[in-house]
Amino acid sequence: MPVPILCHECRQGQYQVRGPDFYACQACGSPITGATLPVEDDERLVVLAGILQVLAVPDGHQVITPDRRCYAPHLGASLALALRLHRTRAVFPRAEDAAAAEGLLATLDADERGPWVLSPAQLDVLARAMDVRNTVLPSTSRQHPAFDAEIKDARARSRRTQRA
Repeated sequence: MPVPILCHECRQGQYQVRGPDFYACQACGSPITGATLPVEDDERLVVLAGILQVLAVPDGHQVITPDRRCYAPHLGASLALALRLHRTRAVFPRAEDAAAAEGLLATLDADERGPWVLSPAQLDVLARAMDVRNTVLPSTSRQHPAFDAEIKDARARSRRTQRA
């Protein structure tokens, strides 16, 4: 859950975006850059509704920040297709994978803008759903190839951090 950052000067206002990596307090106008804010290894700075916030990222989890609103429906369609096919073919090898896919579908329906903090299990089922979609509907693999590659890269990063 993202947490807004309170102003270091007045301790009342929140930092709003004023430019690339430049923020100012909405109450007193005190300026700050993202580089001056201390964040831990398991945290990320994100901007939600124009407000600078800190997002906690647990071990193995990855942050996906879509830059287009169509990405959530794109991923949701992959998950929905995989879940439909799972009823007749065992798309997901374990029951908890199907439950993770259903939970992720609900998350994407509720929040199409992100950022999404995805667990290793969610990244695995999402990648599996994308593979199923590309097999069943090959033309859809060309819709958002860069975003699909970002998901696959996040899955690979998650697996590397789990092994370490």
